[in-house]
Amino acid sequence: MAARAVRVLKLMCPDCGRGVEFVLDAGTLTAALSSPTGLVGVADYHGDHVFIVYVDTEGRDRGTRVYRTLQKGETLRVNPAYLNYMTHISGFRLLTGGGAVECYRRSPGTALKVYEESSELELELVNLDLAKSAAEWARGYLRGLAKVPTADLSSILLSALLLDSSIGTQPSPFMARLFELAFKSRRLVVRVDAGALALFKEYVNRLPWISPRIVEWAAGLDGWRLVDAVLAQDPITMRERFSGILALERRGIVRFKEVAE
Repeated sequence: MAARAVRVLKLMCPDCGRGVEFVLDAGTLTAALSSPTGLVGVADYHGDHVFIVYVDTEGRDRGTRVYRTLQKGETLRVNPAYLNYMTHISGFRLLTGGGAVECYRRSPGTALKVYEESSELELELVNLDLAKSAAEWARGYLRGLAKVPTADLSSILLSALLLDSSIGTQPSPFMARLFELAFKSRRLVVRVDAGALALFKEYVNRLPWISPRIVEWAAGLDGWRLVDAVLAQDPITMRERFSGILALERRGIVRFKEVAE
């Protein structure tokens, strides 16, 4: 059963102008009550940024901000509408860097917990038959995160969509690198080696696991930020783009230059 809404706040993001409905449940108010400040942040994912409203123990708006990093010691509750983009994950909690990000439609139930170094990921799955695959992909997620200790909040949530869209697929030996790229995607610029790409086009049809469409798409990405290159209307297309770019990186066709955000 979905958690009962105690209050709904209708606000507008000052960064992109999007109207947002923040649905506050009893768990949100309890989190504020247990916070040293008496406030809790509720986040809404907007692709390249996150819009956060801070609410008190009665669900009143006590201020908003747009930001990109998870603050140490802070717990952020993501707007449950974010789960509408997911197929296999019905709720999650990530503990990392002294902070926490969580998203649930109801009180947490049976969960899969995965630990890696100093981080922990808790997943509620729609289908527990996928628990083994989910655990492998979740380890890849955490190993990728361990390589990016300064991952911004929007990339953490983008990577969670990538995780969800991957759970139903065969775990890959390149999982950690895949998620590392996702966590860094806001500050990586794609560089395409035109000569290597031209050579690769000569024999790509002999590699059935790489779509020629991905190769043509990648040809136009030189100079793009990685996050802009992979964003799509659905997480599955986003996963295919990430996987395609990763395959091209392994073959020396694309590389990445890290830049300031």
